[in-house]
Amino acid sequence: MRCFKLLLLAGILCLPPALAAAGECGPEALGTARILEVPFAQGPVGRASYGRTLPLERGEVVLTFDDGPLPRRTNAVLAALKAECVKATFFVIGTMVAQFPETLRRTAAEGHTIATHTWSHRYLNRIRSETVRRDQINGGLAAARTVLADDAAPSLSPFFRFPGLGHGAALDRYAAAQRLVPFSIDVDGDDWKRIAPAAVMARVLKRLDAAGRGIILLHDIQPRTVAILPDLLRQLKARGYRVVHVVPAQGDTQAALAALDAPRAKPIRLALDRLGTRMAALRVAARPPASFVEEAPLVLRSGLFEEAPEAPPSRDQSRSGGEVRVALIADAAPGGPAPRAGWSGFVVIGTAPQAAGFRAVAAASGPPPR
Repeated sequence: MRCFKLLLLAGILCLPPALAAAGECGPEALGTARILEVPFAQGPVGRASYGRTLPLERGEVVLTFDDGPLPRRTNAVLAALKAECVKATFFVIGTMVAQFPETLRRTAAEGHTIATHTWSHRYLNRIRSETVRRDQINGGLAAARTVLADDAAPSLSPFFRFPGLGHGAALDRYAAAQRLVPFSIDVDGDDWKRIAPAAVMARVLKRLDAAGRGIILLHDIQPRTVAILPDLLRQLKARGYRVVHVVPAQGDTQAALAALDAPRAKPIRLALDRLGTRMAALRVAARPPASFVEEAPLVLRSGLFEEAPEAPPSRDQSRSGGEVRVALIADAAPGGPAPRAGWSGFVVIGTAPQAAGFRAVAAASGPPPR
């Protein structure tokens, strides 16, 4: 009951432990143990950069994926997560979002948290231009907002990760002014290095065992990650680790979007404009067609069908009240009179019974008899 009240009053998701595993995948799946709300006041997190991390219990991990979306590999990562009922956080690149918006929308639709990772993955701590830094930070968020501007928007978060984890006091201050929550890491899988998939698996597990908990960094665009992820999730389950899904506090995402500085660089602006046009077209195409309302009965061409001279219609399913009228009419008899009035407004559906049917005038050898 308390969870239900929180959901209604604050919009906070509240799930009992391992609900996903028990409800969808069964107890053998890893599942998502709990959902952790991370408010803006929490500040930067991740021991690799800030010396502190999320308030996780021993054995709890947060899965994060950087640098996507990239359709084939991101979709494979999503499939592996879905098979184990696990929710993760994806730090996406603006240029990748602009190329593959449908993949981002799928990621959001499957309940994962969407965070940002700059416009084009430039190492901001190596750039002197404040304008370039700002465009990089804001461009990534602007791209994600453009794609997730409707029903997928609840998945968008103000979580942000500096490329290469490169940050500094000035960058952290600007991120705070933009109402962003910088996310560093606690465990690096090194999946971006040229090492074997087995080496990635070994490093993740060894470092996680040493830390006991924390934020794990992987990359959904890397083939090594795609190769090891199903087995890695099973290993986490076997070793007793529990997955925590991080989500923003209510209102924090909107605050970050309100503070967003429109990128100034012309290439980024043009790319965002094209993305906006593309998304608008996709939404129009996906819009369900308006329900058809027949304003008047359908009128068939005069003489299209011939009516029997004397016998009444063998079946009359005509209905009033503006609904479509249906009638089955017996075959015409040779030498009969002209069709009676009143049969010009009907629609024929289905097949006539064996004892009665239709004979198209166009198929007759001569003019209809009189």
